[in-house]
Amino acid sequence: MFITFLSTSIINAQASIAPNGNFIDANGAKIYFEDYGKGEPLFLLHGFGRTLEDWKPYIPEFSKKFRVIAWDMRGHGRSTNPDTSKTFLHTTAAKDLVVLIEHLNLKNVKAIGHSSGGITILSAATIAPNLFEAIVPISTQMHFGTEVREFIKNNATPEAYYVFNELEQQHGEIKGRIIARQFYHFHELYGDPSITTAQLNKISARSLVIHGDNDFVPVSQAWDIYKNIPNAHLWIVPNGWHLPHFGTNTADFIRRTLEFLEGDWSKGR
Repeated sequence: MFITFLSTSIINAQASIAPNGNFIDANGAKIYFEDYGKGEPLFLLHGFGRTLEDWKPYIPEFSKKFRVIAWDMRGHGRSTNPDTSKTFLHTTAAKDLVVLIEHLNLKNVKAIGHSSGGITILSAATIAPNLFEAIVPISTQMHFGTEVREFIKNNATPEAYYVFNELEQQHGEIKGRIIARQFYHFHELYGDPSITTAQLNKISARSLVIHGDNDFVPVSQAWDIYKNIPNAHLWIVPNGWHLPHFGTNTADFIRRTLEFLEGDWSKGR
């Protein structure tokens, strides 16, 4: 089931396949992931239009404590997606994540996800709550609200998004242009994501919800997620925008997140 190579036409203009990289078949897609360190499993999920390369600055510290598994989401980077339409579904990505976890025969999983990665984690934790011990959704939303739809419509036309996010360099031209169309389609897509408060109530994992106070995704979404997951904490990052874990916040993010994942917050410290 694991594949250690792809044709040059697929990997063109992308990061190379790492020595610790593998592929798994999941729901018709070939999902690429990399595996670092030892210990309890910690999954890292990137945002839409990005790849696992975003997590490379964080992996050295996280892998000192955990077995870190980072993927390229379906249709991104080195992963494929048989659905080349303009509609990307986070529910399908969540099913991919469950397949990967189960194939690796893992339990008590911890997971950090940014933006679409966070949506994927929330969705997977409602599908298979027994698999997750702790989750950290960053800049995440339960559904696309009016503010997000307007932001995408006005700021992320396919050509603008393709150029600004350097999609050809990350994914190759063909996949890059598909991703650009899919992201723009989010402004008119309904039904995904569509995570209800009742679903959040069923999440049993310890949760740390992280959000920037000036994100184009309203802070109210983070608040609703926090209030409806039974065992949750909330960290609003000043001037964090949609990337509250990047830049000058990186060291603080790593410190706080490790404290949370290791259970220190549950001890009242």
